[in-house]
Amino acid sequence: MTGGKIIITGASSGIGEAVAYAFAKRGAALYLVARRGERLQAVVGECLKLGAVRAEAGLHDLSIEGKGAEVVEAGKETLQGLDVLICNAGYGLYGPLEEIDPAQMARLWQVNYQSGYESIHAALPDFQQQGRGHIVVVSSVIGKTALPLSSTYCATKFAQVGMAEALWGELHGSGVEVSLICPGYTKTEFASSSVRTESASMFNRVGGDPPETVARAIVKAVERRKRVVILTFPGRFFWRLNRFFPNLTARLVAWFINRNR
Repeated sequence: MTGGKIIITGASSGIGEAVAYAFAKRGAALYLVARRGERLQAVVGECLKLGAVRAEAGLHDLSIEGKGAEVVEAGKETLQGLDVLICNAGYGLYGPLEEIDPAQMARLWQVNYQSGYESIHAALPDFQQQGRGHIVVVSSVIGKTALPLSSTYCATKFAQVGMAEALWGELHGSGVEVSLICPGYTKTEFASSSVRTESASMFNRVGGDPPETVARAIVKAVERRKRVVILTFPGRFFWRLNRFFPNLTARLVAWFINRNR
């Protein structure tokens, strides 16, 4: 893919930052969204150096209701159109359900799921009118297979998976594409910035794929119109094991998590 007008949320670090650089190298026009202005401006500057025909920062707090739609309207106005919407914003919240306050869950839901839903809802009329467009939903392997001590986070990721898979069917044949991306552990600041109770301290894991690997997968998904991409070898193994042996997988995961608590 060369060129294109692209909105990327959660673009100040991690996967979003890597995706911005990957599309910048292809001469895209970018509207990059995050809350941290200084970090986001640094990413914008690097994108311009890498070849983006345009890169603009959009400071939006997606924990606020309605901001997802505002992102799309601002991005369309800035870029004078839209070809690709990449819903990547999100953060982690881990711990036993009884230790997670409902207000914490409400904020997580707004950032991880609802803001993306708002953005997609706002982008669809233009995509359908022009008969083309691409929606990328960045979910997680544990949006396919749940882990204990992550019921809140899994709920948002399962919702993303369900929405993306159903939306693909709704839009099939319309010229508007949907790609669902399910990364496993990725080497970003996601783990260190996640919120966790003491019971879930084991989720402070490091390692995994570099974000550039996920970014390449997202670019490929857009270029080749791929419906679902599941990343990392452990992630694919875990997903396949659960697909064919769900009871065994649930018991093994529960044993492993509780043993390490």
